Amino acid sequence: MIRSRWLEPLAVALILLLAACLRLANVAVNPAWYTDEGTHLDIARHLLQGQVQYLAINQSWLLFSRLPLFEILLSGAALVGGVSMLALRTLTAGLGTITVAVLYAVMRRATRDARLALLAALLLAIYPAAVLYSRFGFSYNVLAPLVLIAFVGMDQYSVAHAARERNAMQSKNARRRWLAVSALSIGLGVLSDLWMFVMLAPFALIVLIRSWRDVLWSVPLALLPSGAYAVVMLLTAPQPFVFDLRFVLSRVNQLPFDRQAATLWQNVTTLAAQDAWLIAGSIGLGLLQPPRLRWIALACFAIPIVLLGRTTALFSLSFYYLIPLLPFAALGVASLMRYGVAWIASRFGQRLSAALGVLMAGALLLSTFQLVEQVQAGFHTDIDAFLLDPIAARDVAEFVNQRVTSTDLVIASPTLAWRLRANVADLQMPIAYRGQATPHLPGHIPAGRWAFDPSLEQARFVIVDNLWRNWAVPNVPGVSEMLQEIEAWPIVFRSGEVMVYQNPEE
Repeated sequence: MIRSRWLEPLAVALILLLAACLRLANVAVNPAWYTDEGTHLDIARHLLQGQVQYLAINQSWLLFSRLPLFEILLSGAALVGGVSMLALRTLTAGLGTITVAVLYAVMRRATRDARLALLAALLLAIYPAAVLYSRFGFSYNVLAPLVLIAFVGMDQYSVAHAARERNAMQSKNARRRWLAVSALSIGLGVLSDLWMFVMLAPFALIVLIRSWRDVLWSVPLALLPSGAYAVVMLLTAPQPFVFDLRFVLSRVNQLPFDRQAATLWQNVTTLAAQDAWLIAGSIGLGLLQPPRLRWIALACFAIPIVLLGRTTALFSLSFYYLIPLLPFAALGVASLMRYGVAWIASRFGQRLSAALGVLMAGALLLSTFQLVEQVQAGFHTDIDAFLLDPIAARDVAEFVNQRVTSTDLVIASPTLAWRLRANVADLQMPIAYRGQATPHLPGHIPAGRWAFDPSLEQARFVIVDNLWRNWAVPNVPGVSEMLQEIEAWPIVFRSGEVMVYQNPEE
C-alpha cells in the first residue's frame, strides 16, 4: 500500500518530464520557423507597446482571425523572455506538457483506471505529431487542455444526470457545476481561436440528450466570454470590429455543398495515410470504457473533424487545426492497447495477444527513438518547403536593422517581419492596399486601418524567402508580377534562400 501511494505520482512525474524534454529541447530553432509564428510575435510586440496592430493594419486583429487570449499569454511570456521565438515556443511547449497532465487527470477522474490514465498520458507525451506541433508556436495549443476540460465536464455532467435518474445522492448543483465547467472551457477557448466554436456542436448534442432544459442556459454560458469580448470591441472600436467580423464570416463555408463530401473524404484518406495514430486512435475510442465515456469521446473527436474537414484542408500546412484533437488520438491508442489486447486474448488466446502487445510496444519504442533523434538533429516535416531557416532569418534581420530607421518601409514575410525595427508589411499588404483582394485580406480595407503606406514603391528593402516562391506565387494574385518587379532591383544581401533587395529609388 505504501509503494502504491508513491508509485503512481512518480510515474506521472516521469511522464511529464519526458513530455517536457521532448517539447523543449532546442525548441527555438528546431523545427524551422512557420509564418503564423511571426504573426503572433508581431502582435505581441505591438501589444507590449500599447498598440493593437499587426504589421501595417491597426485597431483590430480579428481581420486575421486572431483573438486576445493567446496574444495576451504570449505578451506575458515576452515580458520574461523578450519578444522571441524562444518565448513563443516555450509557451506552446509548456502548454503541450500541461495537456499531457490534464489528459492524465481527466482520465483518472472519468474512469478511476490508473493504468489507462497513465498509458494515455505516456502516449500523448511521445506522440510524434503532438510533440512536433507543440514545438511550433501555434495558438491552437491553448485549446488542447481546454477541450479536455470541456470533455471531462460533459462526462461528469452525464454521470451526475444518470445518478439523479437512479435516485442516487447527486445534487443538482453538482450536475450544473460540471456543465458550467465544460461551457466556460469552450467559451474561454473561443477567446483564443474561432476553432473552438465547433466544440459547441458535440457539447449541445450531449446536453440535449440528457436534458433539453440545460441547453437553454449552458450554451449561452459558453457564448458569454466571446459576447463580452464583442461588447468591449463594439464600445472601443466598433467600425473595425464589424468590418473584420463580416470579412471573417464571409470566409466561412465558402465551399459549395456538393463539394463538401469530397473535401471531407480527401481529408480523411490523406490523414489516414499520413498518420497511423489517428486511425488506431479512432478504433480505440470505440473500445473505451465505460460506454458513456466512449460516446462522448467519439463525439468530441469526430464531430469537429467533420465540421472542419468538409470545407477546410486538415493536412499539410493546415494540420495545426487538429492540435486540439490529438489528445483523443493518444487516448484512443491507449484504449486500444488497454482493452483491445484483452479482447483478442479472450477470443484468440494469450499467445496472439502477447505477440500483438510486444509488436505494439516495439513500434512505440522505435517511434520514440526516432523522435529523440529528431529533437536532437532536426525535424523533417511535410511543410519544410514553407518554413524559414532561423539562421538565415537572424542574419537577414541583423543586416536590415543596421540600415533602416523606424519610419522606413520593409516588405517581408511575417516569419521574420517581427524581428525588423522598421515599418513592416507582409507580401499581401501592398496588393490589398491598392484594392485587390488576397487570400487573407479583403480589397476594400478602410484607409484609417492602415498604420502606414505599404506600397511597393515606398519600400526601402524587400526580403524574399521561400514562402514567396512556394506559396505566394501560386496562391496570391499579383505576387508574381510584384516579384518580377522586385527581382529587377539589386540584391544587397543573401543568406541561404533568403534575399534582400534594395529599392534603387530609395
